[in-house]
Amino acid sequence: MDKSLLAVNGGPRAAAPLSPQPSKLGREELMELIGLWEMSPDVRRKIEALLAGDTALRGPHLFRYYNPRPSKVAEAEQLFARYIGVPHALAVNSCTSALIAAFRALGIGAGDEVIVPGYTFFATAATVGACNAIPVIADVDDTLTLDPRDVARKITPRTKAIAVVHMRGAPAQMDELLALARRRRLAVVEDVAQACGGAYKGRMLGSLGTIGCFSFDYYKILNCGEGGFLTTSDEWLFTRAQSWHDTAACWRPNRYATERREGELFCGENYRMSELQGAVAVAQIRQAGRFLKGYRTNRDRILRALKLPGNVALRRLSDPKGDTGSTIGIYLPDVEKTKWALQAMKAEGLPAGGLYDAQVKDWHIYPYWEHILARKAVAPDGLPWSGAPRRALPKYSKDMCPRTLDYLSRCVMINVQWAWTADDCRKVASGMNKVLRAL
Repeated sequence: MDKSLLAVNGGPRAAAPLSPQPSKLGREELMELIGLWEMSPDVRRKIEALLAGDTALRGPHLFRYYNPRPSKVAEAEQLFARYIGVPHALAVNSCTSALIAAFRALGIGAGDEVIVPGYTFFATAATVGACNAIPVIADVDDTLTLDPRDVARKITPRTKAIAVVHMRGAPAQMDELLALARRRRLAVVEDVAQACGGAYKGRMLGSLGTIGCFSFDYYKILNCGEGGFLTTSDEWLFTRAQSWHDTAACWRPNRYATERREGELFCGENYRMSELQGAVAVAQIRQAGRFLKGYRTNRDRILRALKLPGNVALRRLSDPKGDTGSTIGIYLPDVEKTKWALQAMKAEGLPAGGLYDAQVKDWHIYPYWEHILARKAVAPDGLPWSGAPRRALPKYSKDMCPRTLDYLSRCVMINVQWAWTADDCRKVASGMNKVLRAL
């Protein structure tokens, strides 16, 4: 055969076959991952020996798309959608990304307002500003979640959504907030970062509002180090959120077709979850029931043994059955007694924390959100604050939500662990009773 004849004309192929290319990921990378787990040196040596002798070892494909193997991220999305009880779940790299994708999917932008609670991690408010919209800060009540009455007072013609945060593992007052949102035709974005697995009147948190946003950060109820999920029952919003999370270039039924309707094509960002996070998320979601049972069992053990004085009250729960059980909150009569009790509980070895001290900065409390209170902007265009007339902007101040500061300054939180034994719970309750008797 004439070797100069082009293959397209029937000649031999000049570059076939080429050598197969191994994955860049091998046993070295696997051992680095295994090294994240604590184990005995003997077990580690055995694992290294097993891997060294395995000629079939092949590295993973860590990008969820174009993956020749079944994607762990896709599996995590399916498991999580089923767990929350919605048709759509989108895996992202953080709850912050989930919130931005949610607001963008809803079409929220310059000049719009989103109501956020004065007690939440700063990201809830910051993501509103990152979408060029204006965060409006509302009070929380004795549930430590949004006060529906103050939310109603804060609604203006520019309000587009309410960001409802299920703070410290407990559901917000969803009946009142959803009814208010329906009357005013507002979207409800559930921030479930701290309450994954919680419920409200039999429905999973993240399935009640327009869109749910979850954190799988290491310190959350379920975690994969860094990561998050967005959930919704609305296919259109899911498509828009999915597009936003991956540069908005691909994710439509036909990626190169013209728009099915206005708002399907736009420029987005990159919030993708990697296969490493997805694999850990799969394992965590499968164990969710075990973790939640542990939290709730131990919370109940402590509460049964707790003896509260007349001037001490438990945090009010909008749905005790739906509470995750990850914290127990108590209100003391005044700030000084709260500071004393907190110090005394820590001295007893209790996992106790205070929520607000005017001398200690905390990103979870609005007086320290100076980026918002001082209307800071990232660029000369002045957004988000230039998106509305100056006279229409919210009036921010460190004392704008006095009820929030009152409740937070008088609250002590006990962090409950899911794997505590009955004896651990007895010790915690005993320590709390010891301190409270001395008030």
